[in-house]
Amino acid sequence: MNKALIVLDVQRGLTSLRDVSATVEKIESIITVFERMNWPIVFIKHVDEQDEQSSLYRQKTENIEIVLDTRQHPVFEKSKPSAFSNSELKKWLLGQQIEHVCIVGFNMEYCCLFTAISAEHEGFQVTLIEDAAGTVNTEDTYEMKGLDIPDFIGSILNWSGCVEVVYTDEFMENVALGSPLKP
Repeated sequence: MNKALIVLDVQRGLTSLRDVSATVEKIESIITVFERMNWPIVFIKHVDEQDEQSSLYRQKTENIEIVLDTRQHPVFEKSKPSAFSNSELKKWLLGQQIEHVCIVGFNMEYCCLFTAISAEHEGFQVTLIEDAAGTVNTEDTYEMKGLDIPDFIGSILNWSGCVEVVYTDEFMENVALGSPLKP
């Protein structure tokens, strides 16, 4: 089954808001595996066109830049939580004959969640790599003491039965064994 990696919103305007270096390192390790396997990778960049207070407002050009080396990989922009709000993404994936998308990036409770649901709705098999999908928000943001946002969203997606949720080590083990991520 042809796989592709969707890397969401790893942009200076988000990564500079708090220390997310552990998540970025996991994302980089997943990118390395996809490159070694010659599996397609696509980067998604969130650009806010209207909210001047947003850290991802288009006029704040240094903030909207992706902090990882995108190399030769395509970059698509979006202005809504789902990467599929840019119809060019689906066209590109279909052009690559992709059937299975893996998702990493930011923010788990917005763009990762919406993109995973949209991808499944569009007919793709979906794997979200939970520890490579982070957030700059905290339990205080939502006034929910003890909330682990990535774990909570990962559980919801996993329990849905529609999206496979794995950790980086599980992903690496499956790739090393040549096992499918999802039967």
